[in-house]
Amino acid sequence: MPKIKLESVQEGMVVATDIKNLDDMLLIPAGCTLSEKHINILHAWGIAEVNVEASGEVEELADPLLKLPPEVLAKMQEELKARFWKFEDNNAVHQELFRLLLQRRARQTPG
Repeated sequence: MPKIKLESVQEGMVVATDIKNLDDMLLIPAGCTLSEKHINILHAWGIAEVNVEASGEVEELADPLLKLPPEVLAKMQEELKARFWKFEDNNAVHQELFRLLLQRRARQTPG
């Protein structure tokens, strides 16, 4: 069940887990097929990400690294590691930042 940004959510996607606001009020139940009205509700409540049921298209939206050839991914990793002052492979914060930077870079890469 990938978590995708609200900007990438499309009509017809199926919600994988209940979507609740900060007060734990149910906005959209799991299993609901999203319509334009649902997406507008999510925007109105400031929901940033949504867990949706996996499909090939959704997987690519959730992680653009999946569609990169291994040699391109390896090159991106090397370039980004060179930009870090002191990258620590065993540091969870560094790993997450690195993953997010790679995803952003992959989204910006043409083709």
